[in-house]
Amino acid sequence: MRLRRDAWRRVCHRMTVSQPTPAELIAALERASTRRTTQNGAGEVVWRVWGTGMPLVLLHGGTGSWMHWVRNIEDLSRDFMLLVPDLPGSGESGNPPVPVSADSIGATLAAGLAAIVGAQTCFAIAGFSMGGLIAGYLVHHAGPRAHCLVLVGATGTGAPRGAMQPLKSWRRLASDAEKAATHRHNLGILMIHDPAKIDEPAVTMQKINAERSRIRGKHVSHTGSLADGLSGYRGRLAGIWGEFDATAFPHVAERGEWLRKFQPQASFDIFPGVGHWVQYEAREAFNRRLRELVKAAG
Repeated sequence: MRLRRDAWRRVCHRMTVSQPTPAELIAALERASTRRTTQNGAGEVVWRVWGTGMPLVLLHGGTGSWMHWVRNIEDLSRDFMLLVPDLPGSGESGNPPVPVSADSIGATLAAGLAAIVGAQTCFAIAGFSMGGLIAGYLVHHAGPRAHCLVLVGATGTGAPRGAMQPLKSWRRLASDAEKAATHRHNLGILMIHDPAKIDEPAVTMQKINAERSRIRGKHVSHTGSLADGLSGYRGRLAGIWGEFDATAFPHVAERGEWLRKFQPQASFDIFPGVGHWVQYEAREAFNRRLRELVKAAG
C-alpha cells in the first residue's frame, strides 16, 4: 500500500503541473487502489481499498459511488485501511437481489467486509446520506466488530425536514453542455451550499454517478429506519451534518437530539456554512474530525 500511495503522490505532482481533467484525477486515484469483489446475490459488490491500519469503511449516498469520498481518501488512507464499496445498484456493483431493502444491502456488505478483512476483525464505519441508513443495518449484522459508527447527513432518522426545491431532470436533454448545467444546478439544490464549491470535479462525478446509478436513495430510504440498527448498538456513535443540509434544514439540530436517544453521550457536529455533502465541501475539517472520532473509539 505504501508503494501505491507514493505512486499516487507522484501522479498528483505531475498532474499539478499539467493541469489534468477531473476524469484524469479520478482515474489516478482509482489506480492507486486495490480492487476487491464480494458476493451480491448473482452478482458482485465492487470494493476499492486504500491504505493500511485500522479498517474504516466509507459508504456513499444515493445516486453515488465511491467517488462521494474522493476528497477524503488520500488524507485518511495515511492512518486507516479504507474500504469503499460501490453500494449494490450503484457504480460498478451489481444490482441487489429483490426485494431491495436497506437491511438486505447492509447484510450483504457485512458479509463482504468479513470476507475481506476477516470475520473477527473490528472496524469503524462512516455512512453518508443513504449510506448512513445502510451503515446502521451493517453494524447491526456485524455486531461488536463495529466499534465506531459515524453518520454523515444520514437518512432514516424520521426527523422533520423543510421543503426543498425540486431537482431538474437531465436524461432527455440534447447536449452534454445542457446536462452538465443541470447537474451543476442539482448539486446546488441538494449537495453543496456554497456555489463557489461546485467545481468541475463535482459536476463530473455527479454526471458519472447519475448515469451509472440504478438504485437511488428513494428506492432504499423508505425500506427501513436507522432506529433498527442503532437500538442496542454499543460502539461509539457520532453524527456530522452540514448547517444547511438540504435533507435536514432547518431541523439539523434535531438529528443530534434523535441520536442521543440511543446514546446520550453521542457526539454531534454541525459544520457551519456547508450543505449535505459535508465531506466534499469542507474536506479538511471533515477529515480531521472523522480521524479524531475513529481514533478515540479504537
